[in-house]
Amino acid sequence: MSKLTNRKSHCPTRPFHLWDPKAGKRIPSRFFSDAKRAHFGALKEMRWAHVGDSIEVLNVLQGRELGTYTRRVNSIDFQ
Repeated sequence: MSKLTNRKSHCPTRPFHLWDPKAGKRIPSRFFSDAKRAHFGALKEMRWAHVGDSIEVLNVLQGRELGTYTRRVNSIDFQ
């Protein structure tokens, strides 16, 4: 099941979710009310991630990806 086909939000007041592409599922309990908080939440998750891991920020109401954060050795890249 891809992230694009399963877009139903568990909480309609928190449409911004974090997606783990390696595991192929949402990160549990990481749902946000606005995009700014979702991006800060992704940065917090990436701080503790392994080198090479990625996290995507999704807007489930509009069905689009807002960006991808990737952990590098000395930085976190945003695409």
